[in-house]
Order: sequence, then structure tokens, then C-alpha cells
Amino acid sequence: MEPYRDSIEHLTDELKRVDLLVRRALAIARSPHPKTGDEFRGLVISEPDIDQMLEAGEFLSQHWRKQDAAKDKLDPLDKKLQELRETIDQRRELTAKSGRRLTLPYLAERFGLSSAEVDLVLVALAPELEPRYETLYAYLQDDVTRKRPSVDLALNLICRSDREKLFARRFFAPGAPLVHFRIVDLLEESHDRQATLLRKFLKVDDPLLRFLLEHAPTGLALGSFIAPSATIDSVEVDEATRKKMQNLVDSLQRAGISNTIVRITGSSRNDLQAAAEAIGQALHKPLIAVDAADLENAGTNLNAMIRDSALLDSAIAVFASEGAAPEQQPRPASGADQKLWRSLDQIPGPVIALGPASAFSDLPLEARIWRLDLAPADYDLRRQTWETALAGTKGDVDPARLADTFRFGGAQIRQASAAACSLAALRNPSDPTPAMADVLEAGRAMTAPNLQRFATAVQPRYTWSDIVLPDDKLHQLKHIAERFEQRRKVQRDWGFGEKLSRGKGLNVLFTGASGVGKTMSAEVLANALSLVLYQIDLSTVVSKYIGETEKNLSAIFREAELSQSLLFFDEADSLFGKRTEVKDAHDRYANLEVNYLLQRIEQFEGIVVLATNLQRNLDDAFLRRMQEVIDFPMPDEALRERIWRQHLPAGAPTANDIDFGFLARQFKLTGGNIKNAVMSAAFLAASQSKKIGMAEMVRGVRMELQKQGKLLMKADFGKHFETAQESGDKKVM
Repeated sequence: MEPYRDSIEHLTDELKRVDLLVRRALAIARSPHPKTGDEFRGLVISEPDIDQMLEAGEFLSQHWRKQDAAKDKLDPLDKKLQELRETIDQRRELTAKSGRRLTLPYLAERFGLSSAEVDLVLVALAPELEPRYETLYAYLQDDVTRKRPSVDLALNLICRSDREKLFARRFFAPGAPLVHFRIVDLLEESHDRQATLLRKFLKVDDPLLRFLLEHAPTGLALGSFIAPSATIDSVEVDEATRKKMQNLVDSLQRAGISNTIVRITGSSRNDLQAAAEAIGQALHKPLIAVDAADLENAGTNLNAMIRDSALLDSAIAVFASEGAAPEQQPRPASGADQKLWRSLDQIPGPVIALGPASAFSDLPLEARIWRLDLAPADYDLRRQTWETALAGTKGDVDPARLADTFRFGGAQIRQASAAACSLAALRNPSDPTPAMADVLEAGRAMTAPNLQRFATAVQPRYTWSDIVLPDDKLHQLKHIAERFEQRRKVQRDWGFGEKLSRGKGLNVLFTGASGVGKTMSAEVLANALSLVLYQIDLSTVVSKYIGETEKNLSAIFREAELSQSLLFFDEADSLFGKRTEVKDAHDRYANLEVNYLLQRIEQFEGIVVLATNLQRNLDDAFLRRMQEVIDFPMPDEALRERIWRQHLPAGAPTANDIDFGFLARQFKLTGGNIKNAVMSAAFLAASQSKKIGMAEMVRGVRMELQKQGKLLMKADFGKHFETAQESGDKKVM
């Protein structure tokens, strides 16, 4: 006698036992008794059938009386069953001594299944491996449509008396291992709603079937299987964090990993997964990765995941939902989470909870919790990773600037580098070496899709030569750009950053009337600093639902932190207005929105530019957090003349009669109004196939003033008032 070569050979022998159990049931079913209508067996219930049921006499005794009647046929089968059972047990013992693991005995050991429960699993498993069992089961159940074993049939196959059958019903109780861990599923026929327990049928789900057949663990009931490839040394973190990870693993190996939660905080999913894989690899545990959002509606799949974890000897990595609630509103405990925490003792590896600090606020007090803060890669590590990823490139590629611009982890840096090479190849196939512009474009493309849910990406076009401001305001604007450009030297090289826990970014407030240059100045800043400007669409951010605004703001800042984009909030007073007296729940949450935004602005290390027409409407605490405030005045006559001239491109066909001095002196317009007037004049000239002249300019002014609802004063237009009225109304005073 030899040990089993594998689990499939063992299952083959076990199914031979199922064959004998089926033969035994067939012998009982065919025992002589009055019967009619066999040609319609399972389809027709005849009067003799009813009489036969009534003649059974005693409660639950019909099947077992027929068993007694077929005793002569059953004894040889029972003997074969006993002999086969002994042979299988002996070969199993030899297999165990050889160090080889068989899946079915391992399943029984992990969940404390009795031999009867194992037989029930085999009865349910048989149709999955051999279609002929469907026909045999349908015959035994007198129903050609019931091709899977019902609970009634399964119990009849393994039991030997009515008392034993009643006792065996406990195997299908809600808390019994077979049902609780979904080792077998109790299902109902589509036409048999609210079926009794005995009429429900048994099925083994696909993940368990693959395990029993020693197939790869794909398509789990919940989550996905990960064979760890990362190591602690390969995780891209600083040396201090790497040392903590190694100390964590050493401590877990000494203290044991049962009833243990490893809480890893961080913002990058790639980095969090790499850390979880490294811990799993060090503990010799694969991972089952699952999103916390999927746990909410998991139902019995959660128990199946715990089952798979036990069978695969794996840890469970739970990733916080992408839309996790911000710090002011911790996510409430869910039933699924609590069920998972209560099952810690049934999970062979630790549960690794991964996500921002605001997630998983409901961890159980009785569990052993290990906490590790996976800080994002620091500047030096990012620079080294960029240098490695872009090795061999030439030209203006600056790893130091890239490390300062993008808060990417190693995987994202390599992805951006590959994308930059593709962009370079599309531009010049003969020389696919990426330039700095290619790398910047590739990096920003990786964050743009997420930011564009709430913001409009603006590729800056304006430069310092396009902006017309008073000298002191222009100096302030250039100082902001210089401050951002020199922050690495001041904060890192000179050590000022070590003194700051927050406030490392640059928060700027632009105030002034509409059209005085606030948006244009934001574009000039973004262009000068090689940043993409994201203009926040407040209609998609502010929500009437409590807590949604904070979630949207959290998503905006989280994505912006990766690329150091310039965030531009126009009409900021609508979102950052003064906090109100708390009179009801909505007032309280409106104040929370302001509080949360103040906190996120201080944490953000890029540039936030907020524009408002009404500075007095802003909260005082908000104003204190602004490093720079520029009040844009209405342009005076000299500035207005420069703006009029500035808005006419050099290539535009212009007549010699344009009196810029008159336009600047007579009409006190903002830069935005002047731009609109010039554009209207250009289209008027184009429609008449003529050059842009004074007539078109004054008509453009008239259209702009009418749009604002202002009266057209004859004194303002002077000698041009007749021209201004052509093709217009005569409402001139």
C-alpha cells in the first residue's frame, strides 16, 4: 500500500465511497412494494402513491422500513464501504507521514468537520466532477429536474436510521461549519421559494472546488489572491520606516500572529500594497486583498473569504475605501467590519488594515493592534528613484525638480518615466530620449483624470509680459513665484522645513472686482512655475448632502498633492465664507466644511490661489492662514491704455484711427471688460471684411456696457457717439 500522490487521487477513492452510498440508496429505492406509473416517475403523483405514503404507518419510517426489506442487498455494499474506508484511512496516514498534504483532510481539520460532514461535502461535490451523478440524484429524488442532492437525499445517503437523520440536521444549522463558512451552499430551486431545509439542495462553490482539486486560487468568493513579490528591502520607504517594518515582522514572529491587526497608514495604494506584500512575504503568508467598500454588502461572502483565508493559510489585506470620510467625520463602524474583527481567531495570518489615518476607527479593543505609518517617499528618495528611472537621458531632465514637483512613489515614478519615453518617441521616433517637458506631461497626465472630476484643467498661456498691473502688485506677484521656486532651498537645505509640521505650501488670496486680473494672474503664476492650473468647479464640490463636500475636497487635495498643481478657487467666499452661529445640524456641518478646508489648505504643500470679489465675507481664521494677499485695484487710465493695446495681437489687422487714449480716458472698464470689447470689435471687423478701427472699438464698448445694463452716456462717447449708435438702439443720454 502506497501513500496518495496528490489530492485528486485521494478524492477519486472517496468518490468510490459515494458510488457505493448511491448504490445502496438505489437498492433501497428498488425494494419491492406496490407501485404504479413508473413511466412517469417524478412527474406524476398517483393515488397508489398516496396510499403507499399513508400505509407507512409510523413517523419517518418508510425509507428505513424499505432499508430493512433490502437488507440482503445492502450487507455486501456495507462491507465494501467499510473495507474502502479502512484502505483510504491507511493511505491517508502514509501520505501524512510522507509530508504531503491532502486538501480534503486539511479542510476537515481546519474546520473541525466530522466524518459525516465530510461525506456530505463529497455528496455535494460529486456532480461537479462527474455528470452521471446528476441523473442518479434525479432518479433517487423522483424528480428529473432536481439534479443536485437535496438535504433530504444527502442525509438519507449517510444515515442509517430516522433518529440518526434527525440528529444529523444539526450539520445544517446556521452556525454549523458547513453552512457558516459556506463549505456547502444551501440553495433553493427557482420555482421552490421558501423551501424547507430538506428540500434545499447542496452545492460546493467554485473557490472551494478549486482548492480541493489543488488548482490555483483564482476567483475567490471575495477579494483577490496575491502571492507576495515585494520584500521589506524592496519597499520604497526611508530607512527609518524600513527598520520599523522589520521590527514589526520580528515582533509578530516572536509573539504570534493570531488575533492580530496590523494597521498601516498611508495615502498611496501602490505603496500600501507593497508594504502589505512585504509583511506577508516575511511571514510566509500570501494575501487575500479586499476593499472595505466590498465588505459592506459582502453577506455570506465574508464567511467564505475567512474560509479561503484559513485554507490558503493567508493574511487578509483590507484597503480603505477611496472615498473614506475625512478626519472630522470618522467612518462609522459597519456590521461587516465588526464581523471581520470578531473572526480574527479564525484567520491564520494577521488582518492588515491599509488606508489613511481617518479610516478604520472601529478596530476592536481586545485585538492586538500594531501600527505603522507608511510615510510617503521623502524628497531624497524620490530624487534617487527619478535618477534611476531616467538613467541615460540627456538634456534638461532635472530629477531634483521632478522630485519636488511630483509626490510619486517608486511605481508611479517608473510609470511616468515609461510614459515620457513614449511621448518622446511619438514626437521624434529617431531620438526617443525624453525631455523635461515629456516627463512633466507624463506625470501630470497620471493625476489629471482624477482631478478633472471636480476641476477644469487650464494649460497656462499668459506670461509676465501679458499681465498689466500696478508696479507694487506686479512685484507682489513675482515675489510669490520666487517664494515657491526657492522653497526647496529654504525648507530643505536650510532646515526651515523641520520646524514646520504644516504650512509648507503657499496659500494666496486674490481680492478685487470681477475682471481686474485675478484669474489671469493665476495663469501667469502657473506658467512661470511650469504648473498646470486646476480651476475648481464649486458646483461639483459643494453638496447639499452632509459630509459630501468634505469628501470632495479630500479627493481634490489628495490628487493635487501628487503633482503639485496650482489649485484655483474662484468666488471662494461661496465656500470659505464666515462660520455661522450653530442653530441646527446643517449649520454645524457647514462650519465643519470650513474647518476641514482650513486644515487641508495648511497641509497642502503646493500652491492654493483663492479669488474673491468680497474679502469682507471671508472667515477671519481663513484670512490668517494666507501667506500672501493681493488686492487687485481697478486699473487707472494709464493701465487701461496699456490693457487696450495689450489685447490687440501683433498679427491683427488694425486701422490707424484707433484712439487708445480716448478709450482709456472715457471708459473706466476692467481688464476683463476691455478684453470682451476688443473681441467684439474684432468679430465686427471680420464680418465686414475690414480692419479693426475706432468705429469697431466704440461699438465693442457699447455692447459691453449694454451687457452690464449701464446707460450709454453721450458725453462718454463724445465725437464717436454717432458711430457707437450705428446698428444699435438710440438710448443715449
